Amino acid sequence: MSGLVLFIISCNDKLPLKQNEKEAYIISKRDSIQNLSSKIEYGHYGTANFILADTNKVYFYENYSCLAACAPPKDNRPIFIGLDTRDIIQLPAASIEEFIDLNFSRKTFQIISVASYTDTVKSPILEKMLSAFAKKRIPKFLVRRTTLEEEIVLYHKTHNLAYLPYEVEWDTTRINFESKEDVKNILKKSQEKFKK
Repeated sequence: MSGLVLFIISCNDKLPLKQNEKEAYIISKRDSIQNLSSKIEYGHYGTANFILADTNKVYFYENYSCLAACAPPKDNRPIFIGLDTRDIIQLPAASIEEFIDLNFSRKTFQIISVASYTDTVKSPILEKMLSAFAKKRIPKFLVRRTTLEEEIVLYHKTHNLAYLPYEVEWDTTRINFESKEDVKNILKKSQEKFKK
């Protein structure tokens, strides 16, 4: 039985992909940064964060607050980081490899995170990014789902809407307002507005 399965897989592997047909990338546990000497306990944000918005758009922001958050949170929800629309820039898809080449090095410690709205990524940009990471010999990076905060902030940016965190009806099952100041200034005002 296993010989038959192996034969089918072997035959299937020899079939070339059509020019317009791309393999899907599926986010899995192997994408987590598990083997770093300074282990990351939770992988929601990196110091350098890419967001794949669709097949031809990529956004970028830096977040150095994750370096200060050494202790893992009490739960698995992403921590509210105070992301703002002006923190996120759109990168030209055609020059993503050049951007990585100019801004990342194996010698500097950076936590690189690539986020997608879905678990299955069909993006030629991701293929270019993975190729650029391999070329620069960047050993570890994280491929993950977008956080609620990233989704909301990017929506406001791409639709030219004013973003005020306390005006958002936050789904507290998807975000962790860990700091007492965040709870007081953002979550409490938001809940009062939406009467939760």
